[in-house]
Amino acid sequence: MTHSSSYARSWSSVFLEQFEKTWSFLCRTDKVAPLIILILSLLGVSGIYSSGALRGSDDWLKQIYFLLAGGFVYCVVASIPFKFYRDWSNLFYILGVALLIPIAVCALLKMNLGHFIHSVNGSRRWYFIGSFGLQPSEFAKITTLIMLAKLLSLKPLGAFRESWKWVLKAAIVAGIPWLLIVVEPDLGSSIVYVPLTAALLWLAGLTRRFFWSAGAAALLFVSVVSVDIYFYRERIVTYYQEQGERPRDPARDIQGQYEKVSWLPLKDYQRARLLSFVDPNAIDPKGIGASWNVRQAKISVGNGGVTGKGFNEGMQAKLGYLPELAAHNDFLFSVLAEEYGLVGCAGILLLYLLLAFRALQIGLRVRDTFGSLLAVGISVVLMVHVLINVGMNIGLMPVTGLSLPFMSYGGSFVLSCFILLGLLQSVHSHAPREGEHNNGVRVPDSLNASQSLSSPV
Repeated sequence: MTHSSSYARSWSSVFLEQFEKTWSFLCRTDKVAPLIILILSLLGVSGIYSSGALRGSDDWLKQIYFLLAGGFVYCVVASIPFKFYRDWSNLFYILGVALLIPIAVCALLKMNLGHFIHSVNGSRRWYFIGSFGLQPSEFAKITTLIMLAKLLSLKPLGAFRESWKWVLKAAIVAGIPWLLIVVEPDLGSSIVYVPLTAALLWLAGLTRRFFWSAGAAALLFVSVVSVDIYFYRERIVTYYQEQGERPRDPARDIQGQYEKVSWLPLKDYQRARLLSFVDPNAIDPKGIGASWNVRQAKISVGNGGVTGKGFNEGMQAKLGYLPELAAHNDFLFSVLAEEYGLVGCAGILLLYLLLAFRALQIGLRVRDTFGSLLAVGISVVLMVHVLINVGMNIGLMPVTGLSLPFMSYGGSFVLSCFILLGLLQSVHSHAPREGEHNNGVRVPDSLNASQSLSSPV
């Protein structure tokens, strides 16, 4: 009887200890970000439903399943102390790169592996298992972010001449997955790596002189691309002259002819997208080719006016003016703009701004270098997606294929967004803050975030 009583007391003590830990974790969790995620997700489901209502699409129902799975993953990722991800960052990074390699090889060789890896609209970006597609580039962004945060937390940076080895390491870490994604080709996902790496290097303490030099190099690259686009335009004008009139879709007619005289790793469809942004009348004189999507997206945004037409009342996507394959992901913002108007768009952008600000706030408040870099990197990834996606929907950015976090349709993308915010929640809940203990040492309240980021973990 005594043995049974002691056994019961031991189990009760374990239960109470675990309950206290769970309760303490729940008390420390951030409540703002999950609420914003919920609102954005519901708005996204409503837009996906509207975009496919007339054709009876069930994408909105699939999106709910993706969101539920993402919510579960979010809870799992958030419950694990973020230092676990730092300790296993090498393995995560290797797995992220390894998943990209088979697709990159198939893309370079222009070959398919049956249904498992095959070309979709000229690109190879997914692993297909039955009807489900897995896009590894979405998860490679996360593993690269974790690896960069771990690398740059090991040693404070300073002048480039003193820190060039660490900058080179960071460039290699970001450059390997970037290159593998470029050859797929996936211009949209590859763009994220540039501001992400730059932001983390800046936060890690690299001096301004480096960024001025990098900015000059970027300007030179943009100039070279601009020259290439200029000659691409000239090729189209020459085609006009050869035909004697402006054809229906000149970009499609000359596809594959211009790449033979260009050394830049740009595909013709990418040039067409850039030129449709710079000079839509040249690439698409009748407005039914390369610039069609953007033209229709702008019309959709304009139709919404100030207050919008109301839920499920927008017609651009329903009548097929917005592309069926992109209305529920890349151009979902224009669908929502038509239904909820300027007021609704402003509300959506405000929610994203609050989410990014919350991530920055968490990153600059915690007293752990890796956690700070990780949180700020998450904010950068989210805002790059939002700025580019909204920009291309209103004609201020070329079409690159970046989706809206938590709103656009897609299983891999939705899961990656929830993983990112789960990592942010982990940093918020498990990182030491002002006045708390960090590895047995009490951190002074006066220690600011910049001092924290200049100290090794």
